[in-house]
Amino acid sequence: MPFIPLAQGRHECSVACVGADRRSIARYLSQPKRPMAGLLNRQRMEVQGEGVFLYRSRPFQLLSFEIRPEVVFTTAWSKKSLLIMFQHSRIVGLGVVGQAICFSCNAVLEPRSDGLQAKVSASILMDDNHPIAFLPIDLRRRLAGQALQLVFQRLERRCQGGLKRSLNRWLETEASPDKNAMESE
Repeated sequence: MPFIPLAQGRHECSVACVGADRRSIARYLSQPKRPMAGLLNRQRMEVQGEGVFLYRSRPFQLLSFEIRPEVVFTTAWSKKSLLIMFQHSRIVGLGVVGQAICFSCNAVLEPRSDGLQAKVSASILMDDNHPIAFLPIDLRRRLAGQALQLVFQRLERRCQGGLKRSLNRWLETEASPDKNAMESE
């Protein structure tokens, strides 16, 4: 199946944290389950192995379809950044149309002196031999571009919301070892 790119893009965001330092942020990122649990809904995320996750997004309506994206991704800490690479994705609920669409995404989370920097590149591809390819290419590209922008907006909200809260809680816990000792007694 020859997949052609319909939309490609990049997005960056900075997550500022009070009392952050590069080494503390690196310790937070070095255990990928921590930032993944901050970015994603824990009830929808399944750990499949060391650094391998399955994420089943919440269902949503698209025209008359109830669709639910599923993604398998790997994570790797490189001593200076957390790499997130999509291995497989599928869209449940679109039937054979879902087989014609491929979503790819790679992200890098890097520690900074005041928080972290997230860089994401993503693309939406489509099987050019699929019957849905009868739609004009400009329309397919416009729809894919809109979908990609929605993905970037959602990622931005997740970084500024759940990831930031998770990171701040972790930094607070790490900064007060006496509090941890009292809680464990």
